[in-house]
Amino acid sequence: MGLGPLISSLMRSKTGPALVALQVAVTLAIVINSIFIVVQRIEKMNRDPGMDVDNVIVTYVRGFGDDFDVATSITNDLDMIRSIPGVIAATVSNQIPLSGSGSGTRLRTTPDETVEAVNTARYLWDENGLDSFGIELSRGRNFLPEEIDYIFPTSDYDAPPSILVTQALANDLFGEEDALGKTVYWSSMEPSTIVGIIDHMHGSWVNWNKFNNSVIQPGKQADTTNKYVIRTEPGMRDGLMPVIEQKLGESNRRRVIKSVRSLEDIASISYRRDRGMAILLSIVIIMLIGLTGLVIIGLSSFHVTQRTKQIGTRRALGARRVDIIKLFMLENWLITTAGATFGIVLTVAVAYWLEVSYQLPRLDWRYVPAGITALWVLSSLAAMEPARRAASVPPAVATRNI
Repeated sequence: MGLGPLISSLMRSKTGPALVALQVAVTLAIVINSIFIVVQRIEKMNRDPGMDVDNVIVTYVRGFGDDFDVATSITNDLDMIRSIPGVIAATVSNQIPLSGSGSGTRLRTTPDETVEAVNTARYLWDENGLDSFGIELSRGRNFLPEEIDYIFPTSDYDAPPSILVTQALANDLFGEEDALGKTVYWSSMEPSTIVGIIDHMHGSWVNWNKFNNSVIQPGKQADTTNKYVIRTEPGMRDGLMPVIEQKLGESNRRRVIKSVRSLEDIASISYRRDRGMAILLSIVIIMLIGLTGLVIIGLSSFHVTQRTKQIGTRRALGARRVDIIKLFMLENWLITTAGATFGIVLTVAVAYWLEVSYQLPRLDWRYVPAGITALWVLSSLAAMEPARRAASVPPAVATRNI
C-alpha cells in the first residue's frame, strides 16, 4: 500500500490518529524544553567553584558578654585549629562562598560617580585565606602579614591599600587590559591597588549573573559572630569536624559553637532549588514518555483489532508477514511525524516563552532533531509488538464473519 491510500485510510478514522499526533506534539515540546532545563541545572550545579569544596569546614562561633575579647578569641581559636593534625590552613572570613548570604560592593576604574560601577562580592581574609579555601592565585602576590589587622564593626575598612580580585571582576573593570597593579575606587572614591588576581572563584550567590566577581580585602573580621574556614587534608574532613567542635567548645566557655558544617553541605543547600527542579522535571519527562508510548501502543492495538479481517484478506492475497509489519510501522511513522511537525512549532514557542518570561538561556537547536529522532525510536518500539501481532493473523480469518 502506498502513502496515498494509507493517508486516506487514516483520514477516514482521524480522531484517534489526531489525538495521538497531538500527544506526540505536546510530549515533544515539554520533553525537549525540560531536558534542556535539566541539563542547564546539572551544568550549573557542577560548575568548577575554583576552591577545594570537598575538604573545607565552616564553623560559626558567637561570643557573649560585654567584655568578651573578640580579637583574642579569634587568635587563640585559629592557633588551636591550625595545630590539629590534618588541618592545612584556617582563617576567619566575613562571608562564605556558595552560601547564598554575604555582602557586596561596587568598584570603579576612575574616581568619578558618573562612571558606571561594577558590582562584586566583597570578602575579608588574612594571608591564610587562599590556602584555607584552596584557591589559586594566578598572578601577583598574596596579602602580607603586616597588611592584616582586626576589623571591628566600628572600623572603617572601605579602602585598604591592597586587594585581590578574580579574573572575571578584572575583565569587567579593565576589559582585555592586565588589571594587576592597577587602581580601583570604592563608593567613597578612595583608591585600592590590585596586587593579586585569582583565576577563578565562585561567590556567595549561586543565581547571580556576576557570580564570579569577587574582591578580597586584607583583614580579620572581629564581630559578635565569626566564621572560621578550615581546610583539611583530603579524606579527613568528616573525621575532624567533631574534633574541631569539641576543642573549640573546651577552649573558651564564653562563646557558643553555633554550627560546624562542611562547605559541600552549605553549597548543596544553595543549589537545593536547582536540584529539586531537575528531579521534578526528570520525573515529568519519564511520565510523559511512558504515557506517549502507552498511547501509541493503544492506538496500534486498536487498529490491529479493527482491521483483523482486512489483514487476513491481504495475507490470503499473498502479503507476507513483513509486509503487514511495514504497513503498521509506516502508519505509525506518519502519525508520529505529523505530531513531530506540529511539535517543532510548539517546542520553539515554549522555548521562546521561557526565554522571555524567565530569562532562561536560548534553546540549543540541536535538542530539536535529537528529540525528534528519539521520538521516532520510541514510537517504533511502541508500535512493534502490535505490528507483530497483526502479522500473525492467519489468512483464514478473511473467510470468517467478524
